[in-house]
Amino acid sequence: MSAKALFKWCVFFNCKLIYVKITNSDLLWSNMRTNKKVLIVVALLLGFLSIATISNVVYNFAKFGEKSAEQQAHSIAESVRDSLTSHMVNGTMDKRFMYLDNMMRHQDVENLRVLRSKSVIEQYGLGKIDVYEYDDIEKKVIDSAKSVTKVYEKDNDFFMRVTIPYIAKKYSNPNCLSCHSNVKEGDVLGVISMDLDITDIKDESIDVIFKIILITIIFLVIALIVGNRYIEPYVKLFDDLEEGISRAYRGDFSHQVETSLSNEAGEVADRLNELSEIFRFKKTIELDPDKNSIYGRLAHVLINLFDIKNFVFMEIDIKNKERRVIYETSYDFSDGVYGTSSMNCRAFRTGSTVLSTDFDNICDVCCESGCNFICLPFDINESYDLVVHIQTQTKEELKKVKDHLPIITNYFELARPVLESKILMEILTNSTLVDPMTGLYNRRFLDNFIEEDLKARDRNFAVLMIDVDFFKQVNDNYGHDVGDKVLRILADILKQEIKGTDLAIRYGGEEFMVLLFDVDSHNALMIANKLRVIFSKREFVAVDKMFSKTLSIGISMYPEHVDTPWHAIKYADVALYEAKNTGRNKVVLFEQDMYKEEEF
Repeated sequence: MSAKALFKWCVFFNCKLIYVKITNSDLLWSNMRTNKKVLIVVALLLGFLSIATISNVVYNFAKFGEKSAEQQAHSIAESVRDSLTSHMVNGTMDKRFMYLDNMMRHQDVENLRVLRSKSVIEQYGLGKIDVYEYDDIEKKVIDSAKSVTKVYEKDNDFFMRVTIPYIAKKYSNPNCLSCHSNVKEGDVLGVISMDLDITDIKDESIDVIFKIILITIIFLVIALIVGNRYIEPYVKLFDDLEEGISRAYRGDFSHQVETSLSNEAGEVADRLNELSEIFRFKKTIELDPDKNSIYGRLAHVLINLFDIKNFVFMEIDIKNKERRVIYETSYDFSDGVYGTSSMNCRAFRTGSTVLSTDFDNICDVCCESGCNFICLPFDINESYDLVVHIQTQTKEELKKVKDHLPIITNYFELARPVLESKILMEILTNSTLVDPMTGLYNRRFLDNFIEEDLKARDRNFAVLMIDVDFFKQVNDNYGHDVGDKVLRILADILKQEIKGTDLAIRYGGEEFMVLLFDVDSHNALMIANKLRVIFSKREFVAVDKMFSKTLSIGISMYPEHVDTPWHAIKYADVALYEAKNTGRNKVVLFEQDMYKEEEF
């Protein structure tokens, strides 16, 4: 097999192997996980690199072997020429046959022939050496004055046929033109043609080539194993992050990213897990019944997530300047913690975090001298604040708590609006601000809430005015007991479907109002239509009859549509009127051309 044939065979085999891999990969690509895709891409790149490297080595090694054989042939040719010249000068031309035989035996040369050109034959005759006809290669060399090399195989052995011209030179030693008077410089005086056995060179070349291929394959396998071992944790982390983000997009924050990496990538996973836990926490507390449940969950977070064992939650009444403990662990705190005056609390008074390491005895009210503590103040609403007092055994533990402050603060900040809602609910539950039949806030609550809270905080919100279509027919046909039941069920639906920070109010009769905070018009329409559809699917029983009712809902946005909360309520009522006049059982968003009266 020639070097070119071997080179073509290697390229074809490797390309065929790569083609099969690529074809199979295309069929399964869409179903593969990222780590397999990355591994395949790396394998293909390394494979192509290996093919290019092996092909280059094969080609250059083959060329090197041929070049070495050619150089050997030229060396032999020059040696023969010089020896024949010496024989001629010394008059021992009859000894030249012995020299040529020895040359063939010792140089692995076969069929060594020295032939005269026609000009030399004309001058000196045929002589007694190689008087037979020139073959095609020898004719070509004599005509072109250029060497010809050809590799061929014979009986499973490899040979190189090299035919080299002898060129007449004027300035050689001896001067060729001094003996050959009928030629000019550059003419061919003759050729030397020989067959060199290069079987050993070919065998060595093939052996080296296969060793290179084997080493390359071993290296490729090791590289893939090591690469996969190194890349796999990152790819797994990427897949896990993708899964967590996809679930979070659907509202599911329960997914935890797992990774063995401890570098920057591991920190990213930890941060995502922390955010996931925070949002899952917020989603949970929104459904808790009261503020005490939320405080219990915050305590659970401190104990189980941050390994904080000793702390107190103190609720501060801003108006009365009083504080009281609402949650504490079993640790024996200093009596100063239970003081009732809020002005004694440095964290509340300054509105900033207080650390015992900031200054010696920075606050001797909450802790005795030498105690390690931290106090965190949090705003709840206009009437109440919360102070979290944490004590540790050592300064090292305190430093650990300090390192966790950003994430701890996030938990309490996310709990703040829900606590605000629960505290407000607690205040109103035992007052006249709740409708006794439905358990919703009443009109009086709305008046106070708008004047005291909405104007003070200036929050953006949507007003949903909700009315039961043809409600009078229920009372007329089935009685007021059934009508009250319809209203209670509507109230239950509103409680269940709005989030903890939003408010549902019985505005009067069969008319209800919902305040949705921090939403845009698109989300307000979605929520309103969801309430409408859910209510329309409820069936009511009256004696032996089943019936269902529908809702008409009007929506206005504050401050998008109006500049005061009362205008927002008025415009929501206008949109409700439009919904009723255009067919009922629908949701209508307020538009300016709906309001025909002069502005008030």
